[in-house]
Formats: sequence, C-alpha cells, structure tokens
Amino acid sequence: MRPPLFEVPTSAFLLTFVQAFMLLCLFLALMFDVTELALFSLLILVTGLGARLWSRASPHHVKCEMMANRHRLFPGEQLKIGIRAVNAKFLPILLKIDLFIPRAVVGSEKGQWISEESGLLWYQQTDFYNEFYPNHRGVFDLGPPSFQTGDLFGFLFNHREVDEQFEIIVYPRIVDIRHVIVPKREFFGMPGAKSPVEDPAYLFGTRDYQSGSPARKIHWKASARHHRLQEKLCEPGEQEKVFLILDVDGFSDDGNGDLFETCLEVIASLALQLDRRGLAVGLATNGNIVGGGPCIIPISNHSLQVMAILETLARVGTKSAGPITDILSKGYRITWGVSCLYFILKESQQTHAAQSFMKHRNTPIQFVLARKSSRVESAGGIPSGKTVHLEEIRNLDNDIYDP
Repeated sequence: MRPPLFEVPTSAFLLTFVQAFMLLCLFLALMFDVTELALFSLLILVTGLGARLWSRASPHHVKCEMMANRHRLFPGEQLKIGIRAVNAKFLPILLKIDLFIPRAVVGSEKGQWISEESGLLWYQQTDFYNEFYPNHRGVFDLGPPSFQTGDLFGFLFNHREVDEQFEIIVYPRIVDIRHVIVPKREFFGMPGAKSPVEDPAYLFGTRDYQSGSPARKIHWKASARHHRLQEKLCEPGEQEKVFLILDVDGFSDDGNGDLFETCLEVIASLALQLDRRGLAVGLATNGNIVGGGPCIIPISNHSLQVMAILETLARVGTKSAGPITDILSKGYRITWGVSCLYFILKESQQTHAAQSFMKHRNTPIQFVLARKSSRVESAGGIPSGKTVHLEEIRNLDNDIYDP
C-alpha cells in the first residue's frame, strides 16, 4: 500500500518543485504588483491544494465488493467475476480498479489484469463484470483488488487495497467412462425368497403378529391402525458400498502431472456414475489438501456426497502425507459390506501393503493403475484379475461428458 504522503500527481503543475516555484512567482508578483502573474500563480496553487485535499478525502466512504456468479464449477463453464464500487458520500471521485486473475481461471497461457476506470458522483455505485472460462482443476484465491481514488479531474490519486477476497474451486473435468463393475459385498444375499435371512432395510408389508416373533419386528403404527398387533415383513437384500482410494505415491515425479489429472478425472466421473446407480460412495486420499479439508469422505449416499468428493478432488495435491493404510487405520473404520477401488500410479510396495490391509478386513479390492507396469515390476505382484488400467475405464471415443 502506498502511503498518502507519496501520492504521485498526473499533472506537472502539481509537482512539489512546481508548486514551490509558483509560490515564489506569487511572492514576486505581489512585491512588484504584477496582477496577471499573481492571478496565474494563485490559480495553480489553489488547484494543487484543492486536488490534494480532494484526493485525501476521496477514499472515505468508498466500498469495493467482489462478486462471482458461482464459486464452484467445472472446467469450461462460464465464470463471471464482478466488482461493485460504491461512493457513499457527497464528494464525487474518479475510481481506478485493478485485479489480477490467474491463468488457470482465465483459460489461457497467461494471467490477466482487470483494469477499470470510472467516475462516481455523489452516492452513486457502479458494477464491472468480466467473463472467464477456467480450463484447469484447482483452488484459486482471487483478490484482493487494489483501487485508486482521486479528484474528478484525475490530477491526483490515492492508492488503497480491499481486504476482501474469495475462493474459486474448479472441479476435475467429467469425462465419459465405461460402465464399471465393482465387487459386491452382500449382507444377506440377493433380494428374494432364495435367502432365509431377512434384511430390515427391505420392508414390503405387514401381517398379524406371529407368536414367537421378536418384539422388534412389531410395526406399531400399523398395529394402531388395525387395532391389533402387526409385524413387519422383510425380504433379503444387499448393500452396495464403494470406497474410492487415491494413493498419490509417485505422482509428484516429473512427467506424471498429466497422469495425475487424468486419474482425478476418472475418479470424479466414476463417483458421479456410482451415485447415479444408487450406490453409496466414499473417498480417501493421502495427498495434501490445498486450503485445508478432510482427506477422508465417509461412505454415504446423501445428496451432497458427490459434491464433497469433487471438492476434495479439486483440492488434492501430489505431496504425500504418508502411507494410505496408516491414514485409514487412524482416521476411518472400514465396515462390512464395502468394496474398494484403489487408484495408484503403478504397482509398488504400497499396493502390496494395501492388498494385505484390505484382505485382513475381508474387503474386496480392485487396483486401478494409471501407468502399466513392466514385466519385471509385475513379477510376484498383484494378480492380474485384480488390476485394471485407466485407459480401460476411460471411453476415449466420446471423451467429454456433460454432467
């Protein structure tokens, strides 16, 4: 922030040595009674003093507010960024606003400065809007904008900064993927009469209470309606829960950035696909979370689950916080009935540790490799039936998918 004492005038007549020279001319004009020179010198001095006082008073009761039509979006969607300036005083001013927009938000190879200039009369406000189309996943802090206020003639400006800023979250791109079949963990078997065990989640009717049935099966509302005890009729059912795990080990190496982004796009698209199929989905990662946030999204199928997963994927980086098995051991208990899809760059010691970790918890696991391993790396590794590659999931024939 530039101190007020170091205001830079845009007119040569307002420079300090020019003002001192005009003061000397006024003194000599009064001494030798030169009326024209005295009036001219006095006009320059009054203009300079008035411009300085006007500039000093111009920032008072001026507010600048940043606005955006959305704070969360997908790559390629329109982002409209606006700045509202309000002059809440009787003194008119000239306003200049500057705001830098990162290149990923602009959607080009270089960042862009938003520079706007406008005159504001007494108690007037004005809005500036610019449209951008972000093309890269990530979290971006916009602001604060800097603004200059001055006299309406633009002779002298006073520099100020706004404390306000906000965050723009760009989700991973949603791409077209093939239908993914995940291993199912059944609680009581498939729905129907083939299994003798009933799942209380599948309630299809009531009947008169049978002697010997447990009291927890009594349907109290139906009993009150029929004026006699009714019990619930349930049928066997299955619970489908999928846990998506992203292991960032190896992605931080040079040359793996594009593979990491592709992996995130597939995970985001897969989470959306599974949610639309009615499956409960969760996410865990050992990558650093930019700006803070959870690294584990517990398995659920509520309406905001996919949004929480997408935001974590937008914030995740390639810096590892440690083995994913350690994070799961300390922060989350994988319950019965969960199937796991494990995303990693390639086979490594960590994949073997994850396989043992899931086997100990009786959880089926499928590995998704971003890069195919060589024969040497694959020797003695994961069984081929438990691995799949990103290129086998992503449908390159119809790459871009509209969510």
